[in-house]
Amino acid sequence: MGINKKKTDKIIRGSIVEFGIAIAFLVICLGIFYFSFLCGRSYLWEDLLYMSYPAANFFATSLASWHFPLWLSGLHNGTPLFCEPWIYYPFIWGMALFVTDGHLTSLAIQWYLVGQLFMAGFFTYIFLAAHRLNVWASIAGAIVMVFSGFLSLHIVHGGMGHAFLWLPLELYFVKRIVENRSPERDYVFLILSIVMSFLAGFPQYILYNGYFMAAYWLFMVSQGGFQMGCGESSRCRWVVSLFLECLKMAGVMLVVALLCLFVILPLAQAWGETPRQEYGFDMIADQSTPWYYLIHGLVANFFGASNGNGSGVPFWGFNKDTLEYKTWHGGYWMYMEFAFYAGQMAILALVIATANIRRLWSGRRELVFFLVALGPLVLLMLGRYGLLYNVFFHVVPGFSIFRSPSRIGGLVDFCAAVVVAMLLDVLMKKTMVLRVRKPLLVSVVLYMVFFLWLTIFGTTRFPELEQAPLWSNALTETSISFVLYCLMALVISMIVWSKAARYMSYFAVVLVGLTFFDLYLALHHFHQGTIQPEKYYADKNGLISQMVKMREQSGPFRFAQLRDGIISEEVIFPRNTAYLYPGFEVLEGYLMFNLNSFSAFSSITNQQARLDIQNVGVVANAERATGRVSLSRYTNSLPRVKFYRNVRAYPDVKALCADLDSGRLDYRREIGLLRDDCVTYGINTTAPPVQAEAQIHFIPKNPDEYQISYNTVTPGIIFISETFYPGWEADAGRYPIIRAFGAFKGIVISQAGQGVITVRFRPRVLILGLAISFTTLVVVLGIMTVCIVRRKKRESL
Repeated sequence: MGINKKKTDKIIRGSIVEFGIAIAFLVICLGIFYFSFLCGRSYLWEDLLYMSYPAANFFATSLASWHFPLWLSGLHNGTPLFCEPWIYYPFIWGMALFVTDGHLTSLAIQWYLVGQLFMAGFFTYIFLAAHRLNVWASIAGAIVMVFSGFLSLHIVHGGMGHAFLWLPLELYFVKRIVENRSPERDYVFLILSIVMSFLAGFPQYILYNGYFMAAYWLFMVSQGGFQMGCGESSRCRWVVSLFLECLKMAGVMLVVALLCLFVILPLAQAWGETPRQEYGFDMIADQSTPWYYLIHGLVANFFGASNGNGSGVPFWGFNKDTLEYKTWHGGYWMYMEFAFYAGQMAILALVIATANIRRLWSGRRELVFFLVALGPLVLLMLGRYGLLYNVFFHVVPGFSIFRSPSRIGGLVDFCAAVVVAMLLDVLMKKTMVLRVRKPLLVSVVLYMVFFLWLTIFGTTRFPELEQAPLWSNALTETSISFVLYCLMALVISMIVWSKAARYMSYFAVVLVGLTFFDLYLALHHFHQGTIQPEKYYADKNGLISQMVKMREQSGPFRFAQLRDGIISEEVIFPRNTAYLYPGFEVLEGYLMFNLNSFSAFSSITNQQARLDIQNVGVVANAERATGRVSLSRYTNSLPRVKFYRNVRAYPDVKALCADLDSGRLDYRREIGLLRDDCVTYGINTTAPPVQAEAQIHFIPKNPDEYQISYNTVTPGIIFISETFYPGWEADAGRYPIIRAFGAFKGIVISQAGQGVITVRFRPRVLILGLAISFTTLVVVLGIMTVCIVRRKKRESL
């Protein structure tokens, strides 16, 4: 008894030490890789600068003032925020602690982003350690996961990586469930990890993670079938077991859906209000990884690179066959969209594992699962260039919704990380004899053949390589990759030939170091943004402060940026500046969803009508010919609220916008409404025009609430220059809110009189979703408690 206890204590102490080594190694690597990013020597750039930082600032400052925002009034005449899943992600709430002087510091969000990557490595290590891998093998897998091309470069897309990084933890709990270890608790943790992934804010990876998790779950269950043997009764038990596990999976996903219903319902509602639902195959599969770009998996920067400071050889590997390239005549973002480089160690692991797949199947079947999964995942990543994605698009639910099949590269990198870890563990423990020398020699020869092909035929396949800098970069990057490949192959050979465990550990440490060094050389330069967000969005010359004071004196208005008199963006202030300054409202903005109604209204060419109806009070105009920028007060626009007695009805928004564009609708005297609304609420559209005096005032409270005082002698419509969206209520529904001028709000005043109307944003889909989600949470916790109590009673008997 004492001997067993000592042995158990030794194992526990060893596990704690290994865990500490792994955490320390991961922290050191993150510190080295993101050193300038963490120290404030480089900054956010691309989508992080233009969208993530401003949005996080608005949300964090709102939370810091004890307000959870559901509506964003500063962009696009107002837009729903409650349908964005990321605002419910608990980790983002911590940003409220780093708000100083009314702004979120950029360094705080940069640390937050790196912290999320630490979680990715931590979860990967936990999953690998659950397979009882050698500590250095587990660390190697975590390193590949964290610093591979997908997570390293897609850091600029925030929520994409944050949703993906929960996958290892999900698979960890699936493994525990199938192995029947404290299943009640593991089911709850699995459900919570999927929920957290959903709240991270990128539903596309919920889909990818979900299907991959289901495949892994079925694979794990199938192993029981192999162990049962080949008898008829065994096969029957296996089929029944498989069916029951499918029911369990369906139950888990149903519970997740119910728990996330408070996000799913608003998301579905917003989706229905946007043009995304109309995307066809060409749009969905536009950003597919072309075949030639698989070179990126071998040589990370073969096609150049993109980074925030513009240094080095610029990315030139554009896929000119995409709709985006034809629209923008560029596409440096393809560098990160097509990124899946997992390092030379991953290539070595794939070569050795493929050469020994039969032997590995007999002893390490999970390794074979992740190895084999790479094939269909790469085909899916190829999108329209591979047949499999075309099948999935038409057959598998969900694949016809999300754009950019290239983003499946995250799963490719994860599988590569697992193969690296498991194969290294097999080599170090020598649990089976693997053929290593021949596959390594053959792969080195093939590498040399590729190098030779590049030297002779490179410029024929890629005419861009005729430019000396591009040719030099491609040759240099390929040479570095080849040298690292050979070094790692040599170290692997030393591990195979070594007999002492101590020497194998030394070589493993060297191999892990080379793995990180490889990824560091390939990708660390990406995070070199030179623009500090606080300076990028600074109030130049105090113009915003002046406009906020004007708003306080004369009422709310919006700021418009024009080029040659046509509404544009980023003339004086960058996109999304309104996120950072309360009371500053603009027409443009970079959002996840552009509403159909706003897009339709914005498509009209009558610039005066657009400025007037959108309550513009100050304009900045840039003249292309002279380069002169002028700033002036605009006094012709409609006020934020206006009373109309005269109504003109239209069959649809398209016809209404056409009359606004042509000038046939005098928007100063008549309000344009939809005919269906007029019929529903009994609005008179046939009465002769009359002059009806009315007193009306707008009283702001916060983005989700304001008041309107009115005094009128006739019935009519109160126009509000704010986007129409379901969920707004006037005096708890006493006054109907309808669509005005196609994209804005109109409050129906059915009787003459006076009063104060309180307008609040209280979306019913959110309230309904919260009620169902909370009820589901209570039920799940109750069931878990009952199951645990019953199990303990059984164990005590």
